[in-house]
Amino acid sequence: MTPSDARVPPSARWRDALVRPNIVGQRASDLHDMREANIALVLRLIRQHGPLARVAIARRTGLSRTTVSSIVDGLLAEGVVREGETLSAAPSGGRRPTLVHFNESAGIILGVDFGRTHFTLLATDLHAHIIARKSGPCDTDLGPDVLLQRLISEIRQLMNEHHLDWDRVVGAGMGIPGPVDAALNMLVRPPRMAGWDMVDVTGILRVALGVPVLLNNDANLGALAEGRYGEAVGASNYIYVKVGTGIGCGLVIDGKIYRGSGGVAGEFGHFTIDNDGPLCACGNRGCLEAVAGAPQIVRMALHAGFGQGEATARTPSDDEDPDEDPEVDVADVIQAALSGDLACQAAVGRAAELIGIAMAGLVNLVNPSVILLYGSVARADELLLGPIREAIHQRSLLAASRMVRVQTSALGDSAIALGAATMVLDAIFGTPVYIEDHVADDDTAEAPAVGAASGANDA
Repeated sequence: MTPSDARVPPSARWRDALVRPNIVGQRASDLHDMREANIALVLRLIRQHGPLARVAIARRTGLSRTTVSSIVDGLLAEGVVREGETLSAAPSGGRRPTLVHFNESAGIILGVDFGRTHFTLLATDLHAHIIARKSGPCDTDLGPDVLLQRLISEIRQLMNEHHLDWDRVVGAGMGIPGPVDAALNMLVRPPRMAGWDMVDVTGILRVALGVPVLLNNDANLGALAEGRYGEAVGASNYIYVKVGTGIGCGLVIDGKIYRGSGGVAGEFGHFTIDNDGPLCACGNRGCLEAVAGAPQIVRMALHAGFGQGEATARTPSDDEDPDEDPEVDVADVIQAALSGDLACQAAVGRAAELIGIAMAGLVNLVNPSVILLYGSVARADELLLGPIREAIHQRSLLAASRMVRVQTSALGDSAIALGAATMVLDAIFGTPVYIEDHVADDDTAEAPAVGAASGANDA
């Protein structure tokens, strides 16, 4: 690392990494790229598998000890790693090697779960440990001009309340409901979000916060977090389903989020369930979201008699839908169902049956080992899960369904925001992988290179 490089704050270096192609594992085009690739390789190894002695870093990466020492010295100067503790001396004696540790507190990542009716903000360290959290209501019907400024204000308030240093913020990730075009990095005609089509959400936030911002569908990020820290750890094929105002899912196939050719895979809520069903916000009729989403559950409960004869009951005015009541939301219905209200239990059970029918198709198609549910409706727990399991069992092939586990999310309200922060970390450091430790008979021997750039030892 050159003296000029050493003066670059770690956060600034990582911000650069978020906006340039990842060159680790690719053929470096020049000596500067080789150097950057080797720095990234060493840092990734220490973060994922540390603490490690310098000799072990050289052995695992295939870089020369001289190159590794130069890189580690530079990272120490930046504060990205630290040294401490020592290994026991070898039987033959000699100097005890000092371990190099990743300094997870060297930077801050912001994770945002931006829903149609709520938001959750997280600040994490560089190991995705949560250090600050904030949540509250929002209403996307207010439009992007109002809500994005409010979100920016909430993020700044979170930082100020917890005395977090803006100079340490590396980047922000955001989960948002609706289809996100992978190439454009924008929402494309999101249902129930009038005025949000093709809005440059990441650009607005990037200018206001001064850091790179990454965007993805909220269910994809919930799936990412559950696979990394929650109930799907170790699973290669699983589904994360968010059931609230809308219904969406994150598909993980062979260990990777499946986004499809345009980045909009997982729009589970727009499976057609009833050709003659109610009009959906997407413009079609009978979508799963229209027949089993939170608003429809409330309508079914009210139609079945929920609230009649109670103090909260009211007569709708002439311009209101008789099956709607603005004073009742899905949280009221779920709570009443859990307390034994038969009308609410019937509404939740019917929605669960329809969701299970749609899921049976996914089980046949994807053959997941785990299905995780999250969202305002998932708070019904077994009242929702039981009928879903039954529908899957009845309507999917035994070979596909016999091993599938259906349960609620372990990470709850933090899953999507945590997944958003993890998306940023993966963009910087790469997806965690196991790097084989090539142990030589002689510790002084160089092992074959593992992921180093071509010509890296000379950089």
